[in-house]
Amino acid sequence: MRKILVVDDEPQIRRALRTNLQAHGYQVETAGNGGEALEIAAAAAPEVVVLDLGLPDLDGTEVIRRLRAFS
Repeated sequence: MRKILVVDDEPQIRRALRTNLQAHGYQVETAGNGGEALEIAAAAAPEVVVLDLGLPDLDGTEVIRRLRAFS
């Protein structure tokens, strides 16, 4: 099963994406901020990250840089 990490600070968006992606057979993890996303990505090793660039704690591009450093 393919793993996807959805990162967004809006709970409604995370819920909608999780529901739709799971309905299509994906395993979905969610995070509400950049720090949480980095922790989950390190532990779960998702194949795809759907990332909001306007996060409250880290800029989305910074999250991408940090993800690329270890993935």
